[in-house]
Formats: sequence, structure tokens, C-alpha cells
Amino acid sequence: MKKQSTMIVSIILLIIFVIFALLNTTAVEVNLLFGKVKMPLVLLILVCMLIGALIIYLFSFSNHLKVSKELKALQSQPGKAAVDKLKKDVKKLQGENQRLKKELSMQPKQETQPTQPTVNK
Repeated sequence: MKKQSTMIVSIILLIIFVIFALLNTTAVEVNLLFGKVKMPLVLLILVCMLIGALIIYLFSFSNHLKVSKELKALQSQPGKAAVDKLKKDVKKLQGENQRLKKELSMQPKQETQPTQPTVNK
């Protein structure tokens, strides 16, 4: 359906452009920096439209590069499932840490005497 509507709109715009071109065939003189050029008005309008389209394309291309760079940065980050798994691992390790601390605190403290180095005479 989308292709059909795009085709219909394209045909209508083409018909409008052809009618516009047939109505504007008179020659006009354009003053440029290096001289004067005489061309049909429709050709002048078409050239101006193409230059404008090129400028718009260049601006959108720079925006496209910026967005694709941001997308690559976001794709390199871990996904939600990986983050959830890591959070579970952290909780498990924290629980094990608490258990080991309790186990260590329940053991009787053993006093250790420093050992004297033996000297051979």
C-alpha cells in the first residue's frame, strides 16, 4: 500500500512539474560573478532546486553520521538481560560475603605467638 501511494504522489508531482516547465520556457539572463548566462527559466529553477537538495543532503548526511556513531556506542553497552544477570551475581556475592563474615566472627579467636627465629650457634 505504501509503495502504491508513493507511486501515485510521484506521478502527480511529475505532472505538475511538466505543466510548470511548459509554462516557464522563456529565457532569462542570470548575472554570475564571472559573467552572464542566458537559460530557460525552468532550467534555472531546476538547477536551484538541485543545489538546495544537495545542501540538504549534506546536512542530513552529517546528522546521519552523528546518529550512527551514537547508535554504535549504545550497541556496545550491555543489554538489559546482561545487566540483570550481573545484578543477581552481585547480590549473590554480597550474600556470600555476609555469610562468611558471620562465620568468621563465630570462630574463636586464636592467639598466635610470634615465632622467634632460631639461631644456630
